[in-house]
Amino acid sequence: MNKKLIALAVAAVASTSVSAAEIFNDGTSSLSIGGRAEARASMIDGDVNDASRVRLNVMGTTQISEEVYGVGFFEREFKSNEGDDENRYIFAGIGSQYGLVTYGLNDGSLGIITDFTDIMAYHGAAASGKILVADRTDNNFAYVGEFGGLTVKANYVFDTSETVGNTKTTKVGGYSAAATYAMENGVAFGLGYADQGKDTNEASQVEAAVSYTFGDIYVAALYNNGEAYNKDHKKVVDVDGYELAAAYSMGNTTFTTTYGNKEEANEKAANALAIDATHFFNDNFRAYVSYNFNMLDAENGMNAEDKLKTEDELALGLRYDF
Repeated sequence: MNKKLIALAVAAVASTSVSAAEIFNDGTSSLSIGGRAEARASMIDGDVNDASRVRLNVMGTTQISEEVYGVGFFEREFKSNEGDDENRYIFAGIGSQYGLVTYGLNDGSLGIITDFTDIMAYHGAAASGKILVADRTDNNFAYVGEFGGLTVKANYVFDTSETVGNTKTTKVGGYSAAATYAMENGVAFGLGYADQGKDTNEASQVEAAVSYTFGDIYVAALYNNGEAYNKDHKKVVDVDGYELAAAYSMGNTTFTTTYGNKEEANEKAANALAIDATHFFNDNFRAYVSYNFNMLDAENGMNAEDKLKTEDELALGLRYDF
């Protein structure tokens, strides 16, 4: 199979492990299995909780013609709390040197923007959340293309009706699009937009990011602005946030930190500084420690669940990629 087309197919699947094992290849079609096993302990307010998880994925590729290939991908995540298991990806598509078109359960387009600052082993991404159609979702018709340093993504999510008993609900639809460009001098930047739904599902979002890599040092910034329906205020409100990130690699150890600040309806929704250290024993195995300084204030009358969201958190992890 054309090696350039294989590289494009793999690059289009963000969650594919770099160490995925190819178990079949007849020169035209191939099948790879990959994933991770990750033991994670979360410590909040003196309590230790098991946040461990396993991800398993399967990717198949086949060459349709000299310049066209087909791809199918499936990934499921199993968590220590069994009820939280979920399918993360289920899609198939057709691609060429001009890009890959897929349909199914797949990523939206703003992930390539939030990736600028979402760099930590456990915490981070406090202010860069994506609305539904720009995040991983089903009923999703998506395109991704890579052209040198330019990456372009666009997707459209169809409305989905579901009837449970006598109740019919409609899952929100909409679209998102984004582009990033990486220059040879270490500077990269990106811009994206998303829009979805109406009434209680209404939301729109603009995200912009920039980064600079110099040797073992990486710094980035992200700005997030939009509107979303707020169930407490029962109306569409403004959402505004920013995030800063930095990383330094020293041998096999990487130190990262992020700061996120977000306001919704002129009220503080996120205000957190996180730091972590990850040691890579080899390409397959790593250990990390991560601490999140949560600077949101607990308020009188808060229920236990909301109060817990204002606490600091320490996380310890061991991760094996396969």
